[in-house]
Amino acid sequence: MPFQIIVHQPDRILEVVYPSQPTQEDVDDYLARVRTAIEELAGDWSALVDQSQLRVMPSNMVAVMAKLNAYAQLKGMKRSARVVSTAASGLQAWRMTKQAMLTIPARTFESRDDALGWLKNPDDE
Repeated sequence: MPFQIIVHQPDRILEVVYPSQPTQEDVDDYLARVRTAIEELAGDWSALVDQSQLRVMPSNMVAVMAKLNAYAQLKGMKRSARVVSTAASGLQAWRMTKQAMLTIPARTFESRDDALGWLKNPDDE
C-alpha cells in the first residue's frame, strides 16, 4: 500500500497516512506527490501525519522525511501533528522533528481525532 495523501481544503490540512512498510519506490512516489500538494496549497496550512501503521522507519528514511518537513515549513506549514501507536514510533517522530529543525508547533498524538482537533483549533492550547 502506498502513502495516502488527503487534502482537507476547507481546513487547509494536508493529511498523510504512512503504509506499514514503505519501499523506496513508495517513498519516491510520495515525495513527488506531496511536493505537488504542498505547492497547490500556496499559503498557510497544517500537516496531519498518521504513522500509526508504520512499524519502523529506516534511518535513511528519517533523514529524507526530515528534509521534507523543513521544505514544508518553508512552504507554509504552520503546525504539524503526528499520530503514532507506540512509544518507539513517538520517539522516532520526535527525532525527525528535531532533525528538521522545525520552529513551528509540532505534537505527537495517539489518536487521529485528537490530532485533527488540535490542528483545527489552534487557540485551544
